[in-house]
Amino acid sequence: MSLELPVFDISKPLSESSLTSLQDACKEWGFFYVTNHGVSRDMYKKLRRFSTGVFELEDEEKMKMGASNYTPRFIASPFFESLRVSGPDFYASAKSSVDAFSDQATDEETVGSIPCNHVEVDLFSPLTSGLMKEYGEKMTKLCEKIMKAILSSFGDDLHHKYYESEFGNCHGYFRINNYTIPSDQEDDHHNGDEQDLIEGLGMHTDMSCITIVDQDDIGGLQVRTRDGIGLMDINPKDEALVVNVGDLLHAWTNGRLRSSQHRVILKRRAFVGNRFSLAFFWCFDDGKVVFAPDEVVGGCEGMRVFRSFKCGDYLRFRESNEKGKFEKVGDTVEDFARIEDRR
Repeated sequence: MSLELPVFDISKPLSESSLTSLQDACKEWGFFYVTNHGVSRDMYKKLRRFSTGVFELEDEEKMKMGASNYTPRFIASPFFESLRVSGPDFYASAKSSVDAFSDQATDEETVGSIPCNHVEVDLFSPLTSGLMKEYGEKMTKLCEKIMKAILSSFGDDLHHKYYESEFGNCHGYFRINNYTIPSDQEDDHHNGDEQDLIEGLGMHTDMSCITIVDQDDIGGLQVRTRDGIGLMDINPKDEALVVNVGDLLHAWTNGRLRSSQHRVILKRRAFVGNRFSLAFFWCFDDGKVVFAPDEVVGGCEGMRVFRSFKCGDYLRFRESNEKGKFEKVGDTVEDFARIEDRR
């Protein structure tokens, strides 16, 4: 069943009724859409064209990028691989991946390309790193705008009181994700709708304040209902990006905004080629102590439900390169920082 989420035009200040709707969406589902976000389809297509060429390389070539830049299949899922570009210096992060493919110098005068299934990919071009930089900076500004809107939805002038002091040093990174169904899975005999589904990325919450996702038209994103029983589809919407609340904002708001468990599913019968997505994660810096302000706690009848914790400590709790334990799928900030007698 598809979930009907509110859509917000983020290019202009939200009205009072829109802010109320935004707050309700963040509390009930932790998901909503934004439009007029300033990220063009042309930029998306260029990033997809580049990453398609990279994903078509042999595994040993992709592994040259290193664990901080490339997540191979069988870490998070047999059907999922991902390129990572980290801010605030998105250019340097992208260039470190680009340089991994070439022993030659890659200065601004050098442009190289390699054929990938007859597609020329300018892996060595400074234009590639420049594109990643432009995308990362646009998404950072978009996150700042969305975060200010979320704070404004609380009323009481929270945006002016807390944005700079609490969120002014946030940074972001993005993942370019590729989902494929191996040929031996495509031809499996199966019966019924459930067996027609493959879990491309398992149930998890995000280690972020907010996450912004650009799905392709295949879809497959699902969110778990509050009662933990059902799953709802979050379908792609033309010209809109999906935004969801992450664990860090969930804790900072004393649990008032919901960091929902979600997953990506692939449908064998409907799946042709690859599922591609861009996910931008906006986070506190590692040294930030996450602790809900008293005004926010007051909205929960004065009961503080999360202890204070350093952001970096939580990320280390979640991150793992062990097979089958990527980001410790299943563990959340609830497991890490919730005060025991408030469960």
